[in-house]
Amino acid sequence: MTEQEARRILGISAETDMQEIKKRYRRLMLQAHPDAADPSGGSCGSHTLRAQEINLAYSLLKQGGSRNASASQERPAAEKGSSAFRKKSRAAWNAPVNPQAYTEREILHYAEDSEGTVLGNFCIARGKYQWTTEEDFPLFLLSISQCAKGLLDTLENSFYGQEGSSAFSPSPARRALRSQTLAELVYLLAQQFIDSSALLRDLSRKQRADKNGASIFYFSAMLETEAGAPAPEEGALLSPAGLRRHRLYLKDPSGQLLGYLSFPDDRLYYVIIPLFEQRRVQVRIQVQESPGPQSQAGEKSSGAEKKKGAGRYQRLHLWVKLLPEIGNGRPESLNLQIEQLLTRYRQAL
Repeated sequence: MTEQEARRILGISAETDMQEIKKRYRRLMLQAHPDAADPSGGSCGSHTLRAQEINLAYSLLKQGGSRNASASQERPAAEKGSSAFRKKSRAAWNAPVNPQAYTEREILHYAEDSEGTVLGNFCIARGKYQWTTEEDFPLFLLSISQCAKGLLDTLENSFYGQEGSSAFSPSPARRALRSQTLAELVYLLAQQFIDSSALLRDLSRKQRADKNGASIFYFSAMLETEAGAPAPEEGALLSPAGLRRHRLYLKDPSGQLLGYLSFPDDRLYYVIIPLFEQRRVQVRIQVQESPGPQSQAGEKSSGAEKKKGAGRYQRLHLWVKLLPEIGNGRPESLNLQIEQLLTRYRQAL
């Protein structure tokens, strides 16, 4: 798609500024998805291709269009003019694919009104696409949750019949089992769509290399303290005490268990904890000094950090050294773990 084609799709001229382009984009997306006001939305309907075309045009103009226009000039003229090529461009999401993933997932997009108020979400693509920072992370988790729920629903339908478990009154124990299974399934599925080693580079606030050329990444982290655990001293070095239920527990130099590692940026939980489980990182963890009345100059705190910055949470410095990668960066046993989890759930029905 060229910049001229993008402007034609959005119905704007070459003189239109980005503020007006954004307003036009929001109006068109609302028109393309008139049912977006339904908060239970998210399915790919008949308007999907139109929405993808609008989204692609807006993304190109937002980036300046130079790279896309240059690439377009290199395509054969017959290909540029073909409807098959245009349809392929609309239907694809610009992200790497993990062909070994257990299932496909939806790429979701927020629907907004002309004032920018979020009305709901809808699907703009479907496939085994990896998560990148261009995709809103809460919507990524929502798409993974939908996949997990779909797998459990299919399993229950095959066991109970087409009416599924809704035809019965599940006991509190059965509901708890589904909730626990769903949480574990979401975690396993998310790993299949997250390239942790690549995302460390995207999400790290500081990076450097050691004398051997290994990459070291810095992150702000937190210690969520256990009830009754002593407060660690400022500047103290902490070390891993073990992994339980996808939580990395930490201890002080005396061996006292303090609590588990947490993050002000929720994305890091799904990026860093799997690397610990795969034994692909070495770390240095140090307790930060107590923050003053104001944050450091120029440093912005996320909503999560403001919420977690006091009380049971202690701020930490976290340096992560990435060890040499073997294979594609994902454990080959993930599909097997998912199968085993679903088998255990079916046996418990």
